[in-house]
Amino acid sequence: MGCSTPEVRRLIVRARKKGLKMREITEIFGVSRWTIWRWTKRADHPGRESYKNKSKRPHNIHYKITSEVENAIIVLRDSFSWGTQRIRVMLYNPPSYIKHLLETVLGTTWKPVILSRQSINTVLMKHNRNGYPPGGKREWKYFRAEHPNDMWQIDIKGPFTIDGRRMLALIVIDDHSRFRISCRLFTHIETRDVTEELLRCFHTYSRPKKGLVDHGSQFRDMFERWCKDKKIEVVYAPVHYPQAKGKVERDIRNFKEEFLVLGKMFDDHISLLEEYNKWNNYSRYKLGINDYPANLYFGGNVAHVP
Repeated sequence: MGCSTPEVRRLIVRARKKGLKMREITEIFGVSRWTIWRWTKRADHPGRESYKNKSKRPHNIHYKITSEVENAIIVLRDSFSWGTQRIRVMLYNPPSYIKHLLETVLGTTWKPVILSRQSINTVLMKHNRNGYPPGGKREWKYFRAEHPNDMWQIDIKGPFTIDGRRMLALIVIDDHSRFRISCRLFTHIETRDVTEELLRCFHTYSRPKKGLVDHGSQFRDMFERWCKDKKIEVVYAPVHYPQAKGKVERDIRNFKEEFLVLGKMFDDHISLLEEYNKWNNYSRYKLGINDYPANLYFGGNVAHVP
């Protein structure tokens, strides 16, 4: 007979108090000497005797999602309409301006926290803020150049208004690593602006073998002749098929959802562009490549991991 109920434990203690030896009690109740010692010792404690199992719940429970973390999730969701992965990145490794925003709104020093996307989604569900944007989730087919500088994807975002000015952004992405070669703002963009910016990039990062572009006016005859002179093959994406240059399209979306939205919370946020580009290349882990862009582009552990 095992010591499985409070009644049996009570009888064991009573038998021990009456002077029965340990060996006799073990034979009568079929329990170990340790069990007898355990319940006899508990019965000797002052206060009301209890032979029920004690709760194994710890006295102090340290929840990872504190009220500050929960509020931070809601602040990022409401301010920028970010999804769970982007919120996850910002909670763990935020740029300095996002960290400043969280500390200002929450009124406390922000300490990075690592959460799963499911945990963040649970918080969003709790506050009725989860769900995909209009149109639902989109599925993409991925392709990738074999080496860095095999191909650069080039595109123009805009026009958009930033700090009260009409602007456009020229964005250049390395196809292999998703390293952002360039992201510069212009009031207007012509072929000459594109080629001058690419020349600047060549001096910093070398030149690509191919350039993937759309059929915009900046990438036509004059651009093609310039690339031919530089021994760069121009590849045109099919018309009405943005998936062909999906990496730069994805980066443009990141630019819109991570940088342009900063205007809601910061004044003169153009000054944050350089820091944002550096953070994107060196400190933002990207699921599409399972690494930091700088690590793949430069072929080593050069990214900043806090």
